[in-house]
Amino acid sequence: MQPHRLIQTPGSHPSRLPARALAVTAAAMLAACGGGGGDDAPSRPSSAETRLCPASLDYSTTFTGGTGSGELVKVQIDTTQKTWQVTFLDSSVPRQTGTVQPTRSDPTNGQNVMRGALKAETGLPTEKLNQCAFELLGASLDPNRPAKLFVGEGVVGGTIPGARIQFNGVLGAGAVPDTTFPYFQFIGFAQTENDLSKIAGQYNGSGFHEVPSKQFQMVAQDYRMSLAADGSFTVCDNASGTCERKGNNFVPQANGTLLSTNYKGESQPPTLGNTLGKAYLIVGKLRGQLVPIMIRVGYANDSLANGPLGADDEIGIGMMAPTVAVTEGTVNGEYVGVDSNFNYRVTALVGAAATMMDPFRPSDASLAIPYKLDFSQMAPGVVRTTRRDAAAGTGPTGKLMFTGGVFGFLEARDTGPYFTVGAFVQ
Repeated sequence: MQPHRLIQTPGSHPSRLPARALAVTAAAMLAACGGGGGDDAPSRPSSAETRLCPASLDYSTTFTGGTGSGELVKVQIDTTQKTWQVTFLDSSVPRQTGTVQPTRSDPTNGQNVMRGALKAETGLPTEKLNQCAFELLGASLDPNRPAKLFVGEGVVGGTIPGARIQFNGVLGAGAVPDTTFPYFQFIGFAQTENDLSKIAGQYNGSGFHEVPSKQFQMVAQDYRMSLAADGSFTVCDNASGTCERKGNNFVPQANGTLLSTNYKGESQPPTLGNTLGKAYLIVGKLRGQLVPIMIRVGYANDSLANGPLGADDEIGIGMMAPTVAVTEGTVNGEYVGVDSNFNYRVTALVGAAATMMDPFRPSDASLAIPYKLDFSQMAPGVVRTTRRDAAAGTGPTGKLMFTGGVFGFLEARDTGPYFTVGAFVQ
């Protein structure tokens, strides 16, 4: 729900364009998202079926969440007035190309708020899915790749307005190549929890970051976190085995999140200056469980008038889940989200099998990625994955974790780490 693949612009690299699309094994699997009975079940109008999302929403419902660009935002939609609004609460994404300040979260003259018209989706396989999906008109920087939101009960996933980023650097460092992001991943929640006494515990975590000032270097997060009720924490990297305190204590914020300042990135040291990036925990409340989403907000500044000079601009998104074993069959369902290649994804999961799908191209079975899931869990709560279509011992391996009807998925691919977050549909 954030991690990027780029569309080509002056100075960008064609090799970073999406090289693979992920899609479906069969249209019938995706149609299962819409429910329905067997041949003997009486047909009913869709209005009589159980909805996958509220029948209507207005701005009184705020979805607080994070983006693949490492931005803390709140998203609101009005399904009657057909409008959308995105408010940037904290961001290191610059407002204008060629600069690093001000960022999109600078509230001067209300410029941290973006608005537009909302359009109901019609391109999904069932009406039940379409009535819970919307296009944000004017939000994408690529007319061929519209920004969309998928609404559930208490959760929204999809994409928000993108940005074109370029900077010449400061003191010979921190240059960012001219790159356009059509939109950014997003996942947010209608209710969040920031009472540390309720959140404290042991977690598995995974995520995906990029560093603009290091040619958009891609870095994976694969870790365990021990979080205490006073906000102190220790992060243990699963690759290196090292454990450390990566930032200052998490502190509850008025916006319903938790904030850790001076939070070390995965790519060290920073391009210029000290560790000045931040980490936010946005802990959603879904299905009686907590869903921690963690974003890193980068830091970039080229003027002493705005604070220390620096480029600690690593940004990204990840997810945490409790270190509690997952039982096969209890997480069956269809999940929707956006991946680190900027593609919309539906994942159908049944028992020890899963298939990642493109919800807008359900008939193209050649684009399917089928997975085998290993629930033996040497690390409680981490479900290992392999490709069903790969020979034994070959192909990329991955990790799945679940909580509150949301999953995080990290896969080690030849081209670098791949990450996505999916929210339960049905």
